Amino acid sequence: MSGPGRGDTSAGVDVAGGAERPAAAADGAERPRQSPWVAMGVILVGTYGAVLNSTTMGVALPEVARDLTPSPLGVDVDWVITAFLLGIVMILPGIGWLSDRFGRKHVYVGALLCFVVGAGVSALAPSMEVLVGARFLQGLGAGAVMPVGMATIYELFPADRRGSALGVWGIAVMAAPAVGPPLGGWIVTATSWRILFLVFVVVGLGAAALAHGVLRDNGAREHRPLDRTGWALAVVGIAMVVVGARQATSWGPTSGLTIGVVGAGFVVLAVLVRWALRREHPIIEFRMFAYPTFAVGMGVIALVTMAQFSRLNYIPIELQVVRGLDAQEVGLLLAPAALGAAVMMPISGWVSDRVGARPPTVVGLVVMAFSMWPLAHLTVDGSDRWVTIVLMIQGAGAGLCQIPSSVAAMNSLPSRFVSQSTAVSQLVRQLAGALGVAVLATLLVADLGAVAPADVDLGEAQAAYNSVFLVVFWLVVLTIVTALFLPGRRRSQQHQADRAREFIESS
Repeated sequence: MSGPGRGDTSAGVDVAGGAERPAAAADGAERPRQSPWVAMGVILVGTYGAVLNSTTMGVALPEVARDLTPSPLGVDVDWVITAFLLGIVMILPGIGWLSDRFGRKHVYVGALLCFVVGAGVSALAPSMEVLVGARFLQGLGAGAVMPVGMATIYELFPADRRGSALGVWGIAVMAAPAVGPPLGGWIVTATSWRILFLVFVVVGLGAAALAHGVLRDNGAREHRPLDRTGWALAVVGIAMVVVGARQATSWGPTSGLTIGVVGAGFVVLAVLVRWALRREHPIIEFRMFAYPTFAVGMGVIALVTMAQFSRLNYIPIELQVVRGLDAQEVGLLLAPAALGAAVMMPISGWVSDRVGARPPTVVGLVVMAFSMWPLAHLTVDGSDRWVTIVLMIQGAGAGLCQIPSSVAAMNSLPSRFVSQSTAVSQLVRQLAGALGVAVLATLLVADLGAVAPADVDLGEAQAAYNSVFLVVFWLVVLTIVTALFLPGRRRSQQHQADRAREFIESS
């Protein structure tokens, strides 16, 4: 793999204009053209299952803690979630290499089967240690499903329809958070948390069978050496940042342990960048960031993710601490926000295909800022219905801005970078989300002594949470400024033409 302006040579493959011949055409046989929408439907099943799994577990943790005996190794129930995240960050750096080496179809089906095995072991887990290990296995599978599915859909459609296609794919990503908590709560209450995992065994097996029977292997194939050192550096650095930021509320946001772990993680990542830029075939191709539109797109994605995670993490806590709502009531209040995003994602993709990424992204961010301001000025006795309306508007704004920035970033890159770019975008989201949560936790602890204090003056608590969302409001304003550098209609059409020409030359 190579950076901007450099040739790409790989034995045994045809290369034209930097893009390799799609694997499906390598056998020389003419096969009937597959409807991309059929393949899209298959990928949506697997993607929805993976995302749904990550959003249902929160409500099951109390039951898990009661059912499994305390761990003699001191493994806390929170590691059921943390292990899943570690599995994701461990597989993501290598997704580009795995996809280019073995083909996206094989990696996608293998990821689903890994997810199924992890779910099956979780359902039968006799101890907390086994459950945590199984959840790590699930994370490995789920971490591959998202970027590989996104890359597959991206290349199923012509360059001028990729925004629309990824907008439809985004429905699965955004609808799952709306359905996950209520569904998980109902299953756990009516049956058992173990049944919850068995549901994902069935969903995962069905998705794997459909993918094996329907999908074809699209995208570039390249036999390049595996950068084991780079992969190890990426896993260690990202894991330290994500785990350190996630544990900040337990360790203390300003504690030496938190600062030490997160800081060491960034040092390792700096070493990774230096290592990667000196290698011809790094595990993560940081030369992608030399393309200005890709760099801007990743910046927008990172900032939007920070803003989104503030809503997903701190609105539920605020509503429970200040207004005394239970988890089920909070879930119902948050559901419209996810539905608003799901509705707007296909629209935003369709618009970006026609007028470029900048207009829908800026409009969506303005809507987000407009809705974030009321969250920074809530009162203790305010209407819950008003909060729901504000969150639904915010979800719609987020749905407008996420897909256009992703498509613009990917369209700006030569096709050989597709697999890596989808993995990098997921890594950016993981890092940005973890850091955003940790920074905001620091503000809350400074004001209240804890993120969710058990005994506090409600007025003081409301003021502290308002301050957090005022910071997020200004973060969204910064994102608007960044998004102004995204491509408009003319530059987007040029990128679409470049990618279309690559496809013709490689066919």
